[in-house]
Amino acid sequence: MNEFPAKRRVRSTASALVALTLPVVLLVAACGSSVEAVRVGETTLDREGVAALVAEATGGPVDAEAVNAEAAANVVDRYVRYEALSDLLAEYDVAVDAEARTAARDRLIAAGVDAGDPSLPRFIGWQSALDMVEEAGDGIRAAYEANAHLLGHDLCTSHILVSYEDDARAVMHLLESGEDFAALAGSVSQDPGSGQAGGSLSCVGLGRFVPTFERAALGALAAGETLVGPVPSEFGFHVIRIDEVRPVEPVAFDDLGVRLSAALLQIAGLTRTVEVDARFGDWDPVVGRVAPPAGPLAPALARLGS
Repeated sequence: MNEFPAKRRVRSTASALVALTLPVVLLVAACGSSVEAVRVGETTLDREGVAALVAEATGGPVDAEAVNAEAAANVVDRYVRYEALSDLLAEYDVAVDAEARTAARDRLIAAGVDAGDPSLPRFIGWQSALDMVEEAGDGIRAAYEANAHLLGHDLCTSHILVSYEDDARAVMHLLESGEDFAALAGSVSQDPGSGQAGGSLSCVGLGRFVPTFERAALGALAAGETLVGPVPSEFGFHVIRIDEVRPVEPVAFDDLGVRLSAALLQIAGLTRTVEVDARFGDWDPVVGRVAPPAGPLAPALARLGS
């Protein structure tokens, strides 16, 4: 297997949330602006809310009408990910009660989150949702079993891995212009193992690749697309090709174990309606990501030797 598939156990989703440095905003009604900037299912965030997210992430004041687009895309992407899970749970009547919120608050503070952090209320909501998933109650079972078909695939893929997002956009451009995938993988991919095989990663079951790669591949399968990118991961940016559609029986709910939180996060991202004001990023429903504005292609094409 190539070095790209994750070799080490991914941290639990709850632990990942504890480690986040995301800012938190209050409900939209408290933000002072009625112009909707982000919608995730039934939850909305206005421009002032996005500015507050960016201000807390960057440590400085931010004008809602002049937010740095890349910074906004990064924080909105994280906001969307966890609000999507909360929206999914609400659809299946999974309610977070006061006891669950208190337990989540204690857990976050024990992990080092400052009790006075203005982000704490939102973190508590997200942590509570993750905790409810881990409890695997009837509503969680219903949410999974109603949508498990979306995860019922082996991933038969090839990829081209590059260092920069603009380079991945350039790779997409070249492929859409008729360049041969295998030849391009051999010449520019930074995964030498798969690059020598024309980018092929063969067919593997879910859980073998990093979550962002799997989410994008699943999104492409759901949308009937064969090429998707750029897809970020800890390794760089991927352009992924679906080589074969291979449906399999989804993992039974009772057999998910530690994969349950990851499965529900994937389902949430695949099923929620998301809208983002273009000034704060570009929502790509196939990749499942709010991406920053694209840079010019010419420098990237030059780096790739095209």
